[in-house]
Amino acid sequence: MGGASFLGIWTAMMAAMMLPSTVPLLRLDHVAARSLSRSVAIAGGYLSVWIGVGSVVLVVDLLVDERLLGMHGRRLTAALLALAALYQLLPLKQRCLVRCRAPLGRMLLGWRDGLAGAARMGVANGLWCAGCCVGLMVALLGLGVMSLGWMALIGSAILVEKVTPIGVAVSRAMSGALAAGAVIWAL
Repeated sequence: MGGASFLGIWTAMMAAMMLPSTVPLLRLDHVAARSLSRSVAIAGGYLSVWIGVGSVVLVVDLLVDERLLGMHGRRLTAALLALAALYQLLPLKQRCLVRCRAPLGRMLLGWRDGLAGAARMGVANGLWCAGCCVGLMVALLGLGVMSLGWMALIGSAILVEKVTPIGVAVSRAMSGALAAGAVIWAL
């Protein structure tokens, strides 16, 4: 798959997986500004961060002779799952998750006027979200980045982490599930 094809598919995948968890922020902004174009600018800024993440994935894949996005062995899958399990427990993950779970705080402290300001808000939100979800994206790389089943499962976990009352507990439980998956894949 070429780089442009991958980035197109990656962008569609990120829109499907990640935008649902940013709906609370988009809804708050729309209530405050009553502007559909402003909401689109926030979503566009948000997606631009994920396009950047996809670009990094593409470059890393090229550096490792296309083994990351293509078919890879059990050891690489186990290593990626173990890395994702570890990331779920890091203070950085928890800090980003706390920010992602507080859209009102991001609105009050990060408000920017105009469409350019809205796009900047979207980028800021995307960066917090990437910090929160990059471990799960690493797991998705190991499990099959283009697999609809794994995408749905990881996307659901992200949504639960970010918008439900049990999200923080689910985040920690995901670490255990990912570690168990790493062991299973390694056997």
